[in-house]
Amino acid sequence: MRELRHALYALLLPAWLLAGTVASAALPTVDDKAGCQRITTAAGPYSLFLLPGSTRLLISTHDRRHFEKTGEIQEYDTASGQLHTLPRRGEPAGLQFRPHHLDMQQKNGETLLWIVNHDEDSPNSPQHSLLVYALQSDALKGDILVFRRRIRDALLSSPNHVSVAPDGDVYVSNDRRNGNSWLELALRQSKANVVHWREGEPWEVVADELAFPNGVKAESTRVLVALSFGNALLVYPRHADGKLGTPRKAFSLPALDGITPGPESGIYLLASHGPLLDFLRHKHDSRHPASGIIQALNPDTGSQQIVFNDDGQRISALTSAVMSGSSLYIGQAFDNFILRCPLH
Repeated sequence: MRELRHALYALLLPAWLLAGTVASAALPTVDDKAGCQRITTAAGPYSLFLLPGSTRLLISTHDRRHFEKTGEIQEYDTASGQLHTLPRRGEPAGLQFRPHHLDMQQKNGETLLWIVNHDEDSPNSPQHSLLVYALQSDALKGDILVFRRRIRDALLSSPNHVSVAPDGDVYVSNDRRNGNSWLELALRQSKANVVHWREGEPWEVVADELAFPNGVKAESTRVLVALSFGNALLVYPRHADGKLGTPRKAFSLPALDGITPGPESGIYLLASHGPLLDFLRHKHDSRHPASGIIQALNPDTGSQQIVFNDDGQRISALTSAVMSGSSLYIGQAFDNFILRCPLH
């Protein structure tokens, strides 16, 4: 029955999506016949980041069904199958750790993690911050996180994703201009933005009037922005001062979420949600499935390929994906597992 559900779901995918799919023999896809495996984590393994050149997968977790709880950064070794929570050291008193998305930066010989942190008791608040930790190895405890700094600013009104460019500039997507506003969400208003920060300079808005910008990926000469309500992947030219030029729409895709590097240079894995009403129902009731798709996209050539799609029976409210070895690892917003799927 499960295989039949998956087949029916594939048939029900929007015709425009299937028509736009460009097959590529070089890109692996999930081997449905081999089956996927749940790997238990803390609740809400939203953001996945594979440390370059390793099998260490960092996982940002927070129980978003019970927002008042705090979260953790966990590390899963895709080779050994070992999972552990990273100890944190040196945090200021009273810090409430509710991590959302994370990115990595190499600076002065250190590996730094930049983490979007919701440190108030409600997601509908303008009180958010960026936290920076050094990822260090401890002889007894393995990897640990050592606190470096906390960054606050009025322009971090409703931060969703963070990305650090190769030169150290930081870009953050705000899914709302007003972090207190339910109206922006309910009416899907195009009021949100992407903000930019360079050491020693003030924060500034570099992309405005967007409908729920979500995933963001900053590169040397461009910044990719995935819109959840705008149903598009935008590519902005990036100038030497960090400001962004006029974007082009690389793809029209529904309810986009996270952007992660794909199996080849220039290819990205993007998560795309099914009906957002199902997403909200799943948030309130884990038994209600929420469908989703992981696609491999090349914004330069326009090629796209579905890597994984599901009706919500294997995983619901998926948010991000990474490839490691011969497997695809998929994160999600609420439940307490990531999904490991073998690839062709």
